[in-house]
Amino acid sequence: MRPVAAPGTAPRGVDAPTGQAHDDADPAPCGAPHRTPLPDGHTLTDATLAAPEGSTLTGAFIHPLPEWLGKLTLLAIAIGGIAANAINIYSGALSFVAMGVRLPAAVRRATVALVFGVAGTIVAWTGLHDSGHRYENFLLVITYWIGPWLAVVLIDAYLGRERPDAETSALLEDRTYRNWSGPLAMAAGTALGVLLFSNQSEFTGVVAKHIPQIGDIAFAAGFVGAGAVYLALRKVPGLGPASAVPVAADPA
Repeated sequence: MRPVAAPGTAPRGVDAPTGQAHDDADPAPCGAPHRTPLPDGHTLTDATLAAPEGSTLTGAFIHPLPEWLGKLTLLAIAIGGIAANAINIYSGALSFVAMGVRLPAAVRRATVALVFGVAGTIVAWTGLHDSGHRYENFLLVITYWIGPWLAVVLIDAYLGRERPDAETSALLEDRTYRNWSGPLAMAAGTALGVLLFSNQSEFTGVVAKHIPQIGDIAFAAGFVGAGAVYLALRKVPGLGPASAVPVAADPA
């Protein structure tokens, strides 16, 4: 298979029997392919496909493809994005409803999904300018709270690993059950990670500012910090797990 030469470069080929790269003509000074020698004596050639000058990112992406295939590719990407976002919106709506929000059962899920969909569209629309950096910052912000949340969830699951199934079922239905140590530890871990170790264009933590070579380790710092705070706060009266309803004993 012969690579397609970009404008401003000379065509190159590969000998089928030997796999040896060769020039059909002298490469142009700009955009010349790069050769990498292999241990067996052959040469690996990197070919660059260039788009016409002044083309958009989308145009550059589909430039090497036939027109019909380029349009089909963009359509597939659009449909895939809509499908993925629909699942995200619906799962987010279910999580919100599971928090105990009281709405009419007939319209509960549809209403919440619609509200979240509109809100998400507005947020996404505001980030279209400089979308690459904004999306990167968005992903970093997500990790800032996921780390502490994971720490609390994993520690709580480990500490309750021997809890009878009947007790766990009762806790899921018990509206008087409180465990303030969880959200407090998550908030503390998130604040610790962001204020000290975050390193992004919008904000740089104190430690990351003085030691930039460590990168952005807010996820790991928040995970460790939230876990330590959670273990400590669980033992504080009024903050640890508590319920006003007696838990039924395991029938087994």
